[in-house]
Amino acid sequence: MRLSASQITKHFGHRAVVKKADLTINAGEVVAIFGPNGAGKTTFIKILATLLRPTSGQLEIEGTDAIADYAKVRKMLGVIIHEHLAYPTLTPFENLKFFGQIYGVENLEIRCQTLLDEVGLQQFVHEPLQIFSRGMTQRFMIARALLHQPSILLFDEPFSGLDASAKQLVLDRITQERQNGKGILITTHNTELGYHIGTRFFFMINGELEEIARQDEISEKTLVQMYEERLKAGR
Repeated sequence: MRLSASQITKHFGHRAVVKKADLTINAGEVVAIFGPNGAGKTTFIKILATLLRPTSGQLEIEGTDAIADYAKVRKMLGVIIHEHLAYPTLTPFENLKFFGQIYGVENLEIRCQTLLDEVGLQQFVHEPLQIFSRGMTQRFMIARALLHQPSILLFDEPFSGLDASAKQLVLDRITQERQNGKGILITTHNTELGYHIGTRFFFMINGELEEIARQDEISEKTLVQMYEERLKAGR
């Protein structure tokens, strides 16, 4: 499975939020995009997830034009963004069952229960999402993203606002899904976590996406130094 984005640009009014971004995601890799708040990361990941249409550029997922035929490719994608992509008055089980019916998930009730157990929500299966904490919501969103066994995972700031146990859950799940051959993209400003989970690194500053290195080509210290230099230069 492969996602390929070419010259993706997004304007809001006269302001360019994403500027001619090129990116590929291949099976079995974790692409990490580092950038500060307001850099364009969320806008970019929404475009890749087909939730937002670019002003210009091309997006292909497994050879399909994902801009023109977004409905066809969405079943290939698992997405975590800051919006719930779920119904807050429903329970996590009810939400997963609803979306699973849309995706045609087999053995649906067992699949829902298994995922909720895996993300540590056994005790909250029948509580409405609207009472969930940030960490609990993030755990649910992992289950939601994995429900239909997508081949590409797009995670926007997956560590933001989480306690240590929830961060470890996210790290472990990303590692597991990579080993299962998924192509994974994460955006984060946490260079430590991003370095240790990523296999290929990019910076995104002021809407400009820059490829930096593979993990085996750069140390964490060097990556952090480069990132700090780019941030200073971009101010």
